[in-house]
Amino acid sequence: MPRQLKCDRVLCLTILGLMFFGLVMVFSATTGSADGSLRFVLKQALSAGIGLLAMRFFMFVDYHKLGVQRTVYFVVGGTIALLCVALFASETANTHRFLRIWIFSIQPSEFAKLAAVLFLAFYLAKRSDKIHDWRTLGEAGFVVAALCGLILWGRDLGTAALVVMVAGVVLWVAGLRPSYLLAGGLAVVLLLGVAVAIEPYRIERLTIYRHPERDPLGAGYQIQQSQIAVATGGFTGQGLMAGKQKMDFLPAAHNDFMFAVICEELGLFGGSLVVLAFFTILWRGIAIALRAPDPLGCYLAAGITAMIVCQAMINLGVVLAMLPTKGIPLPFVSYGGTAIVTALCASGVLLNVSQHAD
Repeated sequence: MPRQLKCDRVLCLTILGLMFFGLVMVFSATTGSADGSLRFVLKQALSAGIGLLAMRFFMFVDYHKLGVQRTVYFVVGGTIALLCVALFASETANTHRFLRIWIFSIQPSEFAKLAAVLFLAFYLAKRSDKIHDWRTLGEAGFVVAALCGLILWGRDLGTAALVVMVAGVVLWVAGLRPSYLLAGGLAVVLLLGVAVAIEPYRIERLTIYRHPERDPLGAGYQIQQSQIAVATGGFTGQGLMAGKQKMDFLPAAHNDFMFAVICEELGLFGGSLVVLAFFTILWRGIAIALRAPDPLGCYLAAGITAMIVCQAMINLGVVLAMLPTKGIPLPFVSYGGTAIVTALCASGVLLNVSQHAD
């Protein structure tokens, strides 16, 4: 009799809990907005519903079928095509990250994170005995560089850096020598330095984040308002929907600075629960990767776990003024249709691998 497959329930409940909590917080964070909070929460709920359907699909389609060559190349090729279209069809003047389709704005760079994980997991599993071959490193590096280059062209340094971080984790798990990782890391740091140097606003963000009080109404405004929101929350918070900073004081409160709203309204207690939830995802993701029955499952689990947790840590670092301001949402919680759909798709693949764990 074949073994009945069961997914990791702790991980599944944690992800679903974060998603539903995010819907509540989107409603709270947009209360009093000019467009009305109901509009935001309905759009987020619709995106979450699409993401849940996709998650269920990926949970029950054997992940080995996702690793076939045609599927992976189609995902990578489609993502690159969307990134290229966004560069020339975006309606945003200063950035080229979004595609407008009906009432939705699609951000292809979100898909790029998952595409990079799927490609690297498939490709490195296929060539696991040739991980240090220059052809392996060259082809893997070319695909990652193409994705990151297009994301950078769209003026999204944070997501490009996240893709590189996730790629580094997958390569490390695949057994790449530390000397290779160190050399690659130094090259990435150099390239990131160049990317910062050629954009004046990035230099400004880098120099102001340590002392935002020097420009409280300019470059330091957003981070100062975030710090005020976190500080006024205390231990138990001001109460759900009772926060003040979201009322036209803190920009992007329902997007990248959602954690500041959580801390203001639910206090240290609520913020700590969110952090604990992401540590739970890290714990279960590592366990799934270690127990995966084959290299493909291990690389998928490690890459997806790194994708979710690293993004969460970067977002928390920005909100708490530990990192320069970057537009990276909190997974499952922040407002953003493409982000939540991508996160739930990735979670479905991770839960799929958990069903096959030894």
